[in-house]
Amino acid sequence: MLGGGALTAHAFSNHSQNIANRTEYGASMWRNEPADKLFPDTLAPREDSQSEGTDRERAQWHRIGISEQTGCADGLSGATATEAEKLGCKAVLRATYVDPTGNTVATAALVVLPKSDSVKTEMNTFFDAEKDKDNPGPGVKAYGVPGTIAARWSDARANGSAGRSVTDLYLPYALVASAGAVDGRKAGELPGEWGRYSLDAKQDRAPWRGAADGLVDALNLHLMDLLTEGTS
Repeated sequence: MLGGGALTAHAFSNHSQNIANRTEYGASMWRNEPADKLFPDTLAPREDSQSEGTDRERAQWHRIGISEQTGCADGLSGATATEAEKLGCKAVLRATYVDPTGNTVATAALVVLPKSDSVKTEMNTFFDAEKDKDNPGPGVKAYGVPGTIAARWSDARANGSAGRSVTDLYLPYALVASAGAVDGRKAGELPGEWGRYSLDAKQDRAPWRGAADGLVDALNLHLMDLLTEGTS
């Protein structure tokens, strides 16, 4: 179902480092952890309340590719890119996922920000304002993965987006994702009477926004678990 594209799974620096201090480890995690740990091959709920492992059979998302580009301008677009640059964006890491049905594709971006609570608050304020727009831009640039079902995934196919600052105060990052249909179906282009009003189009985009939001939330929880694992 997912195709046979090659996967880029390398560290964004030479090798991992053991850093006991949560503040220092959290801020450097994006460089010192391998890419396939930042973006795991599956995002799934825990096997049970006592387990450290996830239940792969209940995976909500399957990763199919990781971008080698890490520049802020390479990974973000539109108002999101402008806001991140204003707040001091350092790097943007991206990965593309599909849902278990193979019908929904999404690119998620990890935005590396300066260590500042106020910066994260401003980023959240920006994302909250984006939610109120009828049709905000995708925010993250789609990463199409050659040789997979997401080979034709592009910004033009994005139907909904979502973003948030990572919850943990030791993690100076934001997450943003854009989702769309693998077959390229565009949301918001409803026929006849259903396409007369912008509210109708906004409602048609709601499931895609929900998918992007779900991916962002899953990665947010994963990064907090990774912080705990790396400093325990």
